[in-house]
Amino acid sequence: MKYLVIENKEREVDECLYDIADFFWNNGNEVYISNNYNNKIDYQEFVKCCDWIVLLIYGDCSPASFFESEQEKFQKDFKVEKSNKLMLVFSINGVYSNTIPFPHKIFHFEKLDQNELKRFFSWCRRLNLFDKQR
Repeated sequence: MKYLVIENKEREVDECLYDIADFFWNNGNEVYISNNYNNKIDYQEFVKCCDWIVLLIYGDCSPASFFESEQEKFQKDFKVEKSNKLMLVFSINGVYSNTIPFPHKIFHFEKLDQNELKRFFSWCRRLNLFDKQR
Protein backbone atom coordinates (compact mmCIF):
# COMPACT_ATOMS: atom_id res chain seq x y z
CA MET A 1 0.00 0.00 0.00
CA LYS A 2 1.08 3.58 -0.62
CA TYR A 3 0.47 6.23 2.01
CA LEU A 4 0.77 10.00 1.61
CA VAL A 5 1.14 11.56 5.06
CA ILE A 6 0.25 15.25 4.92
CA GLU A 7 2.33 17.53 7.11
CA ASN A 8 0.34 19.74 9.47
CA LYS A 9 1.52 23.30 8.79
CA GLU A 10 0.30 24.41 12.24
CA ARG A 11 3.16 22.54 13.92
CA GLU A 12 6.83 23.40 13.44
CA VAL A 13 8.06 20.00 14.60
CA ASP A 14 5.51 17.26 14.67
CA GLU A 15 6.84 14.07 16.20
CA CYS A 16 3.43 12.43 15.78
CA LEU A 17 3.72 12.81 12.01
CA TYR A 18 6.99 10.89 11.95
CA ASP A 19 5.70 8.24 14.37
CA ILE A 20 2.73 7.65 12.09
CA ALA A 21 4.89 7.51 8.96
CA ASP A 22 7.29 5.10 10.70
CA PHE A 23 4.41 2.82 11.69
CA PHE A 24 3.24 2.45 8.09
CA TRP A 25 6.82 2.08 6.81
CA ASN A 26 7.70 -0.54 9.41
CA ASN A 27 4.65 -2.55 8.31
CA GLY A 28 6.10 -2.86 4.80
CA ASN A 29 4.22 -0.02 3.10
CA GLU A 30 5.46 2.80 0.88
CA VAL A 31 5.24 6.11 2.74
CA TYR A 32 5.57 9.62 1.38
CA ILE A 33 5.55 12.71 3.60
CA SER A 34 4.30 15.94 2.09
CA ASN A 35 7.17 18.05 3.42
CA ASN A 36 9.69 15.97 1.45
CA TYR A 37 8.70 17.57 -1.85
CA ASN A 38 9.27 21.09 -3.13
CA ASN A 39 7.30 20.61 -6.31
CA LYS A 40 3.54 20.08 -6.25
CA ILE A 41 3.81 18.30 -9.61
CA ASP A 42 5.55 15.45 -7.81
CA TYR A 43 2.47 15.18 -5.60
CA GLN A 44 0.04 15.25 -8.47
CA GLU A 45 1.65 12.19 -9.99
CA PHE A 46 1.94 10.37 -6.69
CA VAL A 47 -1.59 11.15 -5.54
CA LYS A 48 -2.92 9.37 -8.61
CA CYS A 49 -1.39 6.09 -7.48
CA CYS A 50 -1.44 6.39 -3.68
CA ASP A 51 -3.91 4.24 -1.75
CA TRP A 52 -4.30 6.31 1.43
CA ILE A 53 -4.09 9.96 2.44
CA VAL A 54 -3.19 10.44 6.10
CA LEU A 55 -3.93 13.74 7.86
CA LEU A 56 -3.25 15.16 11.31
CA ILE A 57 -5.86 17.60 12.59
CA TYR A 58 -5.21 19.41 15.86
CA GLY A 59 -8.34 21.55 15.79
CA ASP A 60 -11.71 20.52 17.14
CA CYS A 61 -14.40 19.92 14.52
CA SER A 62 -16.87 17.25 13.48
CA PRO A 63 -15.63 14.23 11.52
CA ALA A 64 -17.87 15.00 8.56
CA SER A 65 -16.65 18.58 8.33
CA PHE A 66 -12.97 17.76 8.48
CA PHE A 67 -13.30 15.08 5.82
CA GLU A 68 -15.06 17.57 3.56
CA SER A 69 -12.86 20.57 4.34
CA GLU A 70 -9.61 18.62 4.23
CA GLN A 71 -10.60 16.95 0.96
CA GLU A 72 -11.25 20.40 -0.54
CA LYS A 73 -8.02 21.80 0.90
CA PHE A 74 -6.12 18.78 -0.40
CA GLN A 75 -7.53 19.25 -3.91
CA LYS A 76 -6.67 22.95 -3.89
CA ASP A 77 -3.17 22.59 -2.39
CA PHE A 78 -2.11 19.77 -4.69
CA LYS A 79 -4.12 20.81 -7.74
CA VAL A 80 -5.74 17.43 -8.13
CA GLU A 81 -9.23 16.62 -9.26
CA LYS A 82 -11.83 15.51 -6.77
CA SER A 83 -10.78 12.11 -5.55
CA ASN A 84 -12.39 9.45 -3.46
CA LYS A 85 -9.15 8.39 -1.85
CA LEU A 86 -9.19 6.44 1.36
CA MET A 87 -8.41 8.80 4.19
CA LEU A 88 -7.17 8.27 7.69
CA VAL A 89 -7.46 11.30 9.96
CA PHE A 90 -5.65 11.54 13.28
CA SER A 91 -7.46 14.16 15.33
CA ILE A 92 -7.17 15.39 18.90
CA ASN A 93 -9.70 12.82 20.09
CA GLY A 94 -9.17 9.79 17.87
CA VAL A 95 -8.62 8.24 14.48
CA TYR A 96 -11.27 8.50 11.78
CA SER A 97 -11.57 6.84 8.40
CA ASN A 98 -13.83 7.11 5.38
CA THR A 99 -13.41 3.43 4.47
CA ILE A 100 -17.01 2.99 5.55
CA PRO A 101 -19.44 5.20 3.56
CA PHE A 102 -19.61 7.84 6.32
CA PRO A 103 -16.52 8.91 8.28
CA HIS A 104 -16.33 6.79 11.42
CA LYS A 105 -14.14 6.96 14.47
CA ILE A 106 -12.12 3.76 14.52
CA PHE A 107 -10.08 4.51 17.65
CA HIS A 108 -10.48 6.88 20.60
CA PHE A 109 -7.71 9.11 22.03
CA GLU A 110 -7.74 11.09 25.23
CA LYS A 111 -5.45 13.49 23.34
CA LEU A 112 -3.21 13.23 20.29
CA ASP A 113 0.25 12.43 21.62
CA GLN A 114 2.93 9.77 21.30
CA ASN A 115 1.54 7.61 24.12
CA GLU A 116 -1.91 7.46 22.54
CA LEU A 117 -0.33 6.69 19.16
CA LYS A 118 1.50 3.74 20.75
CA ARG A 119 -1.85 2.41 21.98
CA PHE A 120 -3.31 2.81 18.49
CA PHE A 121 -0.33 1.09 16.83
CA SER A 122 -0.54 -1.80 19.29
CA TRP A 123 -4.25 -2.20 18.53
CA CYS A 124 -3.52 -2.16 14.79
CA ARG A 125 -0.85 -4.85 15.16
CA ARG A 126 -3.22 -7.13 17.06
CA LEU A 127 -5.74 -6.82 14.23
CA ASN A 128 -3.13 -6.86 11.44
CA LEU A 129 -4.38 -3.48 10.21
CA PHE A 130 -2.30 -1.48 7.75
CA ASP A 131 0.10 -4.37 7.09
CA LYS A 132 1.46 -4.53 3.58
CA GLN A 133 -0.90 -6.53 1.41
CA ARG A 134 0.77 -9.72 0.24
